[in-house]
Amino acid sequence: MIRSLPIILCLLILQGCELQETKPPVEVEPISEQKSCRIEAANLDRLQKIEKLFLENPERRSRIMQNAIRDKDQALLALLLSTPLSSKEQLQQAKRYYAKFVLYPDKACPGDRYFDLRDQLTSALLWMRAEQDNLLQENKTLQIKIDALTQIETDLSKDRENQE
Repeated sequence: MIRSLPIILCLLILQGCELQETKPPVEVEPISEQKSCRIEAANLDRLQKIEKLFLENPERRSRIMQNAIRDKDQALLALLLSTPLSSKEQLQQAKRYYAKFVLYPDKACPGDRYFDLRDQLTSALLWMRAEQDNLLQENKTLQIKIDALTQIETDLSKDRENQE
């Protein structure tokens, strides 16, 4: 019986019988409810060119940032404030800008995908800054303890010299 199962299935298929797949039907949103890309490809290209200038030219950073603030270009500000060079406060400001965007990170929207990834990078950078702060604080605490132990050792050495 088990050996004949593949033969029976082949015969059913050849006769026009089809087995129904058990996949759930894919729901397609009505055209009026489909999401649209927030960051268009041409705008993404423009933003990335400005960001490249910002990163490559330290002497122009202030001017580029001032222009973005003056133009109230929230997408550009999010990118400029979320570089690895940014301070913790700048990264937090970038997160606020990213939170304002309603992104559709799909293959059809590379700009939205890029901004979604940059938002994730910003979160990772904030976590790294927090870890760095914790390690610096731990280092300070350990240095205080080392200094205290060194002082105790110095005092004990002086006491021994005085007793001899």
